[in-house]
Amino acid sequence: MRWSLLILLLVHINIYAQKTGVSGLVTEKETGEPVPFASVFFKDSKIGTETDLDGKFMLSSYYATDSLTVRASGFASQTVAVVKDKTQEINFQLGPVTQITEEVVIRAPDEKPSTILHRRVVRNKNINNKAKLTSYEYESYNKIQLDLNNIGDKFSDRKIVQNLDVVMEYLDTMNGGQYLPLILTESLSEYYYRTNPKKKKEVVKASRITGVENLEVNQFLGEMYQDINVYDNYIGIFDKSFISPIANFAMGYYRFRLTDSMFIDNQWCYQLTFKPKRKGDLTFEGEMWIHDTTYAVKQWTASVADDANINYVNGFYLEQMFNQVEDEVWMLTYDRLIVDLKVYEKSKLLGFYGRKLTTRKDFVINKPHPVDFYKTSENVVIEDGAEDRDEAYWKKHRHVPLNKQEEDIDVMIDSLNEVPLFKAFKNLTFLATTGFYPLGKVELGNIKSLISYNTVEGFRNQIQLRTSNDFSERIELSGKVAYGYLDQNFKYGGGIRYNITPKKRGMLNLFYDYDVKQLGLGDNAEDIDAAFGSLLRTRPLTQLTLVEKFGVRLEKDIGKSFIFTVGGQWKNLTALGATQFRVPTSSISYHHINDISTFETSLKIRYAKNEEFISGTFDRISIGSKYPIFSLEGVLGIKGILGSDYEYQKLELKMKHSPKLGVFGKLFYEVYGGIYFGQAAYPLLQIHEGSQTYWFQSAAHNRMDYFEFISDRYVGATAEHHFNGLFFDRIPLVRKLKWRLVASAKSVWGELSDKQKTVMMIPDNTIPFGNTPYVESAIGIENIFKVFRVDAVWRMTHLREGDAPVGIRAKFTIRF
Repeated sequence: MRWSLLILLLVHINIYAQKTGVSGLVTEKETGEPVPFASVFFKDSKIGTETDLDGKFMLSSYYATDSLTVRASGFASQTVAVVKDKTQEINFQLGPVTQITEEVVIRAPDEKPSTILHRRVVRNKNINNKAKLTSYEYESYNKIQLDLNNIGDKFSDRKIVQNLDVVMEYLDTMNGGQYLPLILTESLSEYYYRTNPKKKKEVVKASRITGVENLEVNQFLGEMYQDINVYDNYIGIFDKSFISPIANFAMGYYRFRLTDSMFIDNQWCYQLTFKPKRKGDLTFEGEMWIHDTTYAVKQWTASVADDANINYVNGFYLEQMFNQVEDEVWMLTYDRLIVDLKVYEKSKLLGFYGRKLTTRKDFVINKPHPVDFYKTSENVVIEDGAEDRDEAYWKKHRHVPLNKQEEDIDVMIDSLNEVPLFKAFKNLTFLATTGFYPLGKVELGNIKSLISYNTVEGFRNQIQLRTSNDFSERIELSGKVAYGYLDQNFKYGGGIRYNITPKKRGMLNLFYDYDVKQLGLGDNAEDIDAAFGSLLRTRPLTQLTLVEKFGVRLEKDIGKSFIFTVGGQWKNLTALGATQFRVPTSSISYHHINDISTFETSLKIRYAKNEEFISGTFDRISIGSKYPIFSLEGVLGIKGILGSDYEYQKLELKMKHSPKLGVFGKLFYEVYGGIYFGQAAYPLLQIHEGSQTYWFQSAAHNRMDYFEFISDRYVGATAEHHFNGLFFDRIPLVRKLKWRLVASAKSVWGELSDKQKTVMMIPDNTIPFGNTPYVESAIGIENIFKVFRVDAVWRMTHLREGDAPVGIRAKFTIRF
């Protein structure tokens, strides 16, 4: 029974409602005469009609129940079964009513009125959800605003602020505190959707952004762009799955009360309030108005429960309104969301209000376009000139007029930029989110690599410089220089990024780098120039390599879901420290070489269905895809080009997915495999990602040393599950800490062909897998002080003498 409930909660079933049509004739059973003005309705509903003078009726509705009832004065009522979602004919023959006086017993109702109403709302969810429609389209106006809040009561008393009259005019209040608008984005678009086949298309007719530029905080508002649908069981907000108050299982998480009834837009509605049953659950608190006939949500307002396990959200307000745009067709027409973001509730640091307003009108229902109409190369099509609409266009077409502050936000920002406090805050925010400090047309960084340590260079300093958007929005120039105080050598590099097709991302990258590297790092692991990684080592870095490389890479979006990356690079690797390049001369002898060279070309194809991004000028952040993401990469090593020593080929296939599992949290898993053909030195083969730091690495094996395992054919898998507050929120004293449980596991197995060992001897610390894969698992607590995660990592196989199987690792991480 428990497994059945689990499966029901995890599996999402799409049910597309269809209209049920019933027609027929109502006659007297004894005479066969028609019965006019008889009431014909679906049982347990208010959907019905009357027979005409000839006793005929016709009834069609999305809201059909499984029975049809007929009532007429002087006749006994009749009820017959109905086949839902079909058109059918049903005739009735009514007999005379027999009057019998029976005992009348009055009992208290078995269920609360709120329970009955909620059950009927849930029963009609699929009918009232827009997913029932064959197709729909509408015009959408979307406005997103970011405001600076928590600026303090004395902000307006400062002389420098008082001297800026325009800033004083823009100070506004919300919830008793002052705020200043920073960013305002508007868009006007046409949205098209059809059910079978499932297709959607959005065409942006106008778009603009005003206010602060290059303020890298939009990533924290990414979930605000998502469509909040009350009819879904789970509502995704800030990477969390909140339980909808009309989820199929909402009775287990909410307390409901039927509190009022009234007309709203000439429609009689009931007010249903809801509060969480338990503390800590990801639930809402608020009210909804339910239409008395269709049991559709007419409007609802909600806030996040105060004790919900979510970070940095000090306040949350959601308001949505629905209208019947056609008979029995409800559509969302007004959608407002306000979020108050702070480090913590009583923080004195500056915070933000994120506000979103979406309105929809001009609906067209069940008139689908041909399938080819929906075919586009992008999820969202931007019309030519959409970003150049003048003020006259906006005043004519925007659904909701702007207020004074919103209309002149650019004027206010220009004045605000003269305030040293604001400039410092803006620059420090940019530094915290990017690692670079803005200096006009250039940016100086990277803060995480200013100082580090390794056994070859000793302490080292590194500085990077790159151009900003003020320099160009098409081309970025960058360079770096580093110096090691032990080897007394400079390292350096530079690059050029050029967006060759801004409308449809095509990023060309030319690069040169001459630096000390640790081979065998995970893709997202901190390199040796990162302070945290270098100062918290479990073992010193002794097997280092001096890598000189240059090349070119092009990343191009193709269609809606494909990203192609093609490139070529030359590399020269020189052994440093304990690293040795030993070439066998016989079965018992070898000779050392100082360096090796290779030239590689590569092609990577990545498929992510309907993946969405928040894009900057050169970088972008993936909001993700609810579908698995696949990538296939091929590498071709060519001998002889620029002194390249080896000829080999590599194929690697990966699949990763990050599904949200509602109350059970969020899972990430990845499966991969690869194979090499030809021969190559071990630094060019698959050096399985290890970690020699106490800093937890999500993309590496945390108890595996560098160079411990090397393969030319391999398979692996990793999984990480964030339970959020599922367990700790049930413990009263622990709940206040807002800790969250996280569990993970990693496994990899591979083989190294003997032919590779004839090219170059593998390192002495490299061991074979044999028939046993490497496996490690971890259990941890995250959200400690909202920013730390600590894991106990257990190395389960290939245990090493003298090493404890369990080690403690920590990580700095920010999660909502």
